[in-house]
Amino acid sequence: MMNKNNATFEEMKRIGREWEEKRAAHQAKKQEIIDTYGWDSEELKAWYAEKEAMKFPFPTGAQKAYRAWAQSIARQEDEVEMEDSCWENEWHDFIETLRNAGVETFVTTCKSTGLMEDLHGYAKEGCTMLGLCTITRRESRWGDEEPYEVQGIRFRIN
Repeated sequence: MMNKNNATFEEMKRIGREWEEKRAAHQAKKQEIIDTYGWDSEELKAWYAEKEAMKFPFPTGAQKAYRAWAQSIARQEDEVEMEDSCWENEWHDFIETLRNAGVETFVTTCKSTGLMEDLHGYAKEGCTMLGLCTITRRESRWGDEEPYEVQGIRFRIN
């Protein structure tokens, strides 16, 4: 089984939650500003400027790596399963995040039309395609699902 206590992903989770709390607190200020200063106030304009400047702390490729890991843990899989596809600008961050987390292999089970681009993108980022495989997915949506096999392609992260 995969290690549930991955320090890299746990730190990403902590940072992401902190950011979400700050965003929620910022959002809560909006009504207070409207009630106190009005819709046309400089304070509300400043609030919108702050909102615009609030960037999520991780690029989308890193977010996809985190989600792949978290979903794989939830499904009790033996390795990271990537069932999504990456955009060209996400390959580097996706693979680099997995690499930094100590992930040695992952399985892509993506069935999108962008799969060919992903295969080449992963190779450009230093991954080696090991070949076709199946993995066992365990999901419990309604409490009675049985494990089932999913087809994929396994990669080694070099």
